[in-house]
Amino acid sequence: MKVHGFQNQEEQSSSPVGEQLISERTIPGIEEDGWEIVTIDTPEGPKRVRRRRKMKRRKQSKPAVWKVVIGACIVIGLFTLPLPIGQIQVTGTSQLTSEDVVHIGDLGYPVNILRVRTGALEERLQKDIRVDTAHISYALPLTLQVDVKERKALVVVPSQFGFVSLDRNGMVIASSATIPDTTVPIISGVRLGNALLGDTIEAEGIRGAIAYMEAFTEEGRKKIGEINVGDADKMIAYTVEGLPIHIGDRNNLEEKAKITTDMLVDIAQRHVSAEFIDVNIKSPFIKSQ
Repeated sequence: MKVHGFQNQEEQSSSPVGEQLISERTIPGIEEDGWEIVTIDTPEGPKRVRRRRKMKRRKQSKPAVWKVVIGACIVIGLFTLPLPIGQIQVTGTSQLTSEDVVHIGDLGYPVNILRVRTGALEERLQKDIRVDTAHISYALPLTLQVDVKERKALVVVPSQFGFVSLDRNGMVIASSATIPDTTVPIISGVRLGNALLGDTIEAEGIRGAIAYMEAFTEEGRKKIGEINVGDADKMIAYTVEGLPIHIGDRNNLEEKAKITTDMLVDIAQRHVSAEFIDVNIKSPFIKSQ
């Protein structure tokens, strides 16, 4: 079909076999909405045809390389350079300060919390005799949170140069010429040698006494004043009022602590005048006076 002397490109494509296009030229200024007029040279002579105009794609702008490089340098610097970034907050302890954490962890000054290896810091803190467990986490805004559980004395044991306090693991956490902690029971029947801070005591009787005390609640521990471990298979505890508690050997100490608690409550409620109590698992009893 011809329109105003022009031929559609679709018709041109149906030319006889052997007819070849030699060249094509766009006619400047002759355009319609979405269409353009081009002149095609053929063996029969030049022909003008109308075809859809090719739309040029706009090139999408890309961020400049220098911006990417600068951004990468900033990020790397934040995590590697000794810049004063963030703060350290310590909870769960009255003995450990943020300065102690910096010193123990060998973090150096100025402190950049983004450079801190939390796992390594936890391991270092837990080697301190004041720390039982430590957990490191991050909090907003830019805070390194150090949650500490302090070591607590469960028993006091006589030693060569005075007395030492032991925690639940048998570690020496305090040493003094006098009793360092009167809120926990004293171990009698044994005496340690030159026990130093950080030492772990493995004596069977002492470890049995520690296991017995650990099984009590915080309130229950306050009722025990002494544990005699001179014979590790015939341990005897004493309440702060002096009532003997026959514990026996080191088996089932958790259950024996529970029986002790129940018997002491029973004695108090019934106003029993007891001579001693026996917490033997098979047949516990209260010996009345």
